[in-house]
Amino acid sequence: MDTSFDIKFAERSESIVSQFGFKDLKSFVKNQVLLLLLSRIEKYEAENKRFEVKYHMTFKAFKTKVEELQNEEVFTEDDDYLDWRFAKEAIDRLVRQKRELEHA
Repeated sequence: MDTSFDIKFAERSESIVSQFGFKDLKSFVKNQVLLLLLSRIEKYEAENKRFEVKYHMTFKAFKTKVEELQNEEVFTEDDDYLDWRFAKEAIDRLVRQKRELEHA
């Protein structure tokens, strides 16, 4: 995969993105990536909310509950714990990336 811009592509793209109110190609790319990040954050926040409603508790409380059941296996809760943890970690990572990009 070629990750470099050639000059002709940049020149053609600049005139097109300027029609949409962007000052340059960099600001357009930054805006689009921010929109993608916001979309993913929204997706995982919805999943987090779904688990909060399902279990009537926060992830932190659910994690404590699952850890207290060390000798018992409740497969549904174990699976939900892994999915919920992934969603929470994804939110943290994506929010951090969004902040970094906003200040880039």
